[in-house]
Amino acid sequence: MEGIKIEQGQSILLLWFGQDPSEVMKDTVNRLLQKVGQSGKVQVEHAERLSLSAHSNSSFDIVISGLLNSSKASHDTNLLGEVCRILKPRGKIIVQEPTTESAGSATGKSKDKLKSLLKLSGFVDISEPVKVEQGDVTDIPGSTELYRLDAAKPDYEVGASSQLKLSFASKAPAPATNAEQVWSLSANDLVDDDLELINDDDLLDDDDLKKPDPSSLRASCADGPKKKKACKNCTCGLADELDAESAKQNSQPKTSACGSCYLGDAFRCASCPYVGMPAFKPGEKIQLSKQQLKADI
Repeated sequence: MEGIKIEQGQSILLLWFGQDPSEVMKDTVNRLLQKVGQSGKVQVEHAERLSLSAHSNSSFDIVISGLLNSSKASHDTNLLGEVCRILKPRGKIIVQEPTTESAGSATGKSKDKLKSLLKLSGFVDISEPVKVEQGDVTDIPGSTELYRLDAAKPDYEVGASSQLKLSFASKAPAPATNAEQVWSLSANDLVDDDLELINDDDLLDDDDLKKPDPSSLRASCADGPKKKKACKNCTCGLADELDAESAKQNSQPKTSACGSCYLGDAFRCASCPYVGMPAFKPGEKIQLSKQQLKADI
């Protein structure tokens, strides 16, 4: 309890860790009661059951965590955030936990990590971790040391809001400068009977009046010089031309490049026009039977 400043009338919350209460818990509570007096109070909670206790906001002046069963103490943002909620504005938290000197150890968090957790949980004025004597605590891992640090809750309640007074909201618009007034126009400035307008026909030359070649218009629907593709709403005649070419190609008899198409699918390539058709004799017209034309039921 050395170094912890406690005044008369304060509300103290003492958090402990582990499975069994500490042997010095009763003595610690009695010493705290002597410091806070009859007008104050001291309450003991297990750290894992703090959120189930449903304490109201701003219930305690000081929270002491990890002083009992220090070797089992482990703080995270959930626990520290709940502590920040139940603390009064500018309330204090004293945290004690075995930590490592620097990050990178597999046995526990570093002292800088513990300080960062306090900051992420909403605390301010966080002190530097101070190494404390282990005393009767003998089950702390050899690579860790017992550190203590304190922090404070901000001077406002969690979830509080305040209206911002914006200085520019009440300012009147600045008067227009001379440069701005030069460029301002009125309706009368747009009407000038003495202004001579240019004849728009004089802006065109003989090349602009020539009728364009239909072939040049058709090129707008072409998708490159090798493959022509008509627009969706083609009006230049390219769609009709492509349809005619397609019909002409379909009317021509299909020829085999390898000469083995008539033997069946096992002898046909992937691009063969006879894929899926039955085998036939060379030069024979392919006919499907009536049974093959019927849909499967």
